[in-house]
Amino acid sequence: MNAAAKVLHESNLFHGHLSQIRVSFTQCLQMILFLSVLLSAIVVVYCTNQYRMNLGQLEHAKQEASSLELQWGQLLLEQASISAPSRVQESAEEVLHMVTPSRQQTVIYHM
Repeated sequence: MNAAAKVLHESNLFHGHLSQIRVSFTQCLQMILFLSVLLSAIVVVYCTNQYRMNLGQLEHAKQEASSLELQWGQLLLEQASISAPSRVQESAEEVLHMVTPSRQQTVIYHM
C-alpha cells in the first residue's frame, strides 16, 4: 500500500468517527468566509443575468412602443382623410346614391 492510500485508510473519515474530528475556530471562520464569498459570487452572477434579461425585455418593449406609436399616427392620418367633408360627400354619392338638392328642392324654415 502506498503512503497516500495508507493515510486515507487510517483516517477517521472512513471509520465513521466524524465526531472525533476537531476544527479550530480559525478553520471554522475560514470555511464560513469561503462559503460567504462563494454564495456572493453566485448571487452576483444571478443578478447580472436577471439584469441582462430585464434589459432585453425593456428594449423589446421600447421597440414595440415605437411601432405602436407609428401605427397610431398612421391611423390618425387615415381617420382625418376619411372624415374629410369632400370624402364623405363622395362616399354618399357613390355608395348611397345621394345627390345634393337643388335650390328649388331646398326649404328654409324661420322661427
